[in-house]
Amino acid sequence: MEIFSAVSDLPDDCVEFTIFLRDARDSPISKLERKAKLEDVASAASELSEPWTREYIWQRQEFNVKLVEFVGEPCLRGVTEFGDSIDDEWFIVFILRELSKKFPDIVVKITDNDGEFLLIEAANAIPKWLNPDNADNRVWIYNGNLCIIPTEDPDSATSYTLHDALQFLTNNASMLYHPQILQKEAFARLEGYPQAIQGHIHRTKVVVPRRVAQILHHSPRYIAPASEAFLLRDPISMKVCAAMRNFPPEDSVTCVVKITKLLYAQMKSQRIIPPAKFKVPKANEEGYEEAELGMKIACGFELLCTGSGKSKSRKQKDYSIDPRFKEYMRMLEKEGFFKHEIPGTTLYQQLVSQAKKTFAEVSGDAYNTSDIGADIINGLEMMDELSDEEIATWDNVVDDDKWMDIDFTEFESMLDSNARPGAGYNDQPEDTEEAKREILESQEKVKSMVDRLRKFMDDEKAGFDGVEFDDDISDSDEEAAQSSHIEELDDDDEVNEDDFLEFFLKEALKLSPEEIEQFRTDPAQEEASSEHEDQDGNIADELLAKGIINEDENNDFEIMRNLLESIKSQEGGAGPGSNLLARLGLGSN
Repeated sequence: MEIFSAVSDLPDDCVEFTIFLRDARDSPISKLERKAKLEDVASAASELSEPWTREYIWQRQEFNVKLVEFVGEPCLRGVTEFGDSIDDEWFIVFILRELSKKFPDIVVKITDNDGEFLLIEAANAIPKWLNPDNADNRVWIYNGNLCIIPTEDPDSATSYTLHDALQFLTNNASMLYHPQILQKEAFARLEGYPQAIQGHIHRTKVVVPRRVAQILHHSPRYIAPASEAFLLRDPISMKVCAAMRNFPPEDSVTCVVKITKLLYAQMKSQRIIPPAKFKVPKANEEGYEEAELGMKIACGFELLCTGSGKSKSRKQKDYSIDPRFKEYMRMLEKEGFFKHEIPGTTLYQQLVSQAKKTFAEVSGDAYNTSDIGADIINGLEMMDELSDEEIATWDNVVDDDKWMDIDFTEFESMLDSNARPGAGYNDQPEDTEEAKREILESQEKVKSMVDRLRKFMDDEKAGFDGVEFDDDISDSDEEAAQSSHIEELDDDDEVNEDDFLEFFLKEALKLSPEEIEQFRTDPAQEEASSEHEDQDGNIADELLAKGIINEDENNDFEIMRNLLESIKSQEGGAGPGSNLLARLGLGSN
């Protein structure tokens, strides 16, 4: 990404964000006043998100912000570990986007381990000149939009420093690149928010120890760390579940609990032999589903509260030996943070201490199961004993889990709709209008070729040179050179495949002589073609499906079928003809 690339060297399941005041560098207000203003923004973020997060279950860490300093500039910083739940990451994007609408004087930088993941989402809508080498500090969320700092010279675009980016955002906000198509692509996953937020919750009936029911009723969020502790169990840690000292299953109750759909699916997929303390019915008996899932949840809580959960930890006590910290220091040096001080001086050491403190705050504490387990035990000790009468008053609505059934037709359609050419924003997307124009031109070329071929086949006196194409330039030296070796054919002669292919490549695909030669001699294409020796050659069907030819009009379908099948029928299909089909994207798989 960016100036925080050292700090953003996070595991695959973390998202980080930074919020700056847009006019921070040139503002006449003091640093203390800027900090106060950012504190107001942090409070507003909590207030804004509270209605949405009140009953939300985070996979690992909640949305949080801290006031820190970077390169002497106050900012708000947050790092959230979301585990397997991509929903959590996009929920944070939604919160930050809404916050930027409420505070037009802030700008937000958000990345994950992939870097500028919003650019990856919007790969089809970003400027062609933008790539990972020049994207540093160019991409911001501002006033609800994903904005890109433009460049005057696309051929020599470079990254921005944080200082220059904030200055541009302050003085030239109206010049930011933020077309509607960019917003639609980048924030497509936020469609339906905030109503869609609760769509990831599943309510299900379980049989669990009374103490588990009690803690989940008061703090539903603990279902996530307990489930993860179970999912990441090992045979040694599971030994504590033989005793179940913290959550004895002998005193179990039936109740409805909330769990994320992701965790529900993961827990349901697990198969274990129940510890001896649990009385789980057989799989074909009534009550099995509730008892089995409840047993897994209870074991998760036992693992969590005995400190045996194996959740990942990113905590490091000595940041000075962390390679990320060393890279972070290099970035600070580049930004002029150390003010040309010589290492070892008093001021330099003070700046290093400040840098370490900021790095520690920005990195955040690890997801710590021991702390969570202690909180659960302490919380239970402060609660009154849970009665059956109280449980009877709880909400008992359950959700259908048919959403777990896979409709493969719908699944394939979803994959097709989500598939985007260009896996990363360094893959330059084609201009949409230009691409459409080129497709139409290709269609017209093929249709025109069919017409010319029809005339050629109807003319008994015509040889191969009788086939004419649009855009032929009769006085072109290049065409004269290329066509000079094509001899007139008698009625008894066959049309040479190579000659036809050369005309097709040049006229329909607009390839240069160099590209035609490369196309003919490319061993990779020949090798790929040889893998399809049993293909039936029904290529015209695909042209018909793509709308390039018309079955009901002038027998186009049969003409193109016969033409293409004859090209491809070289004893199994390998050769220039099948290479052509691969170039067109029409070959069978």
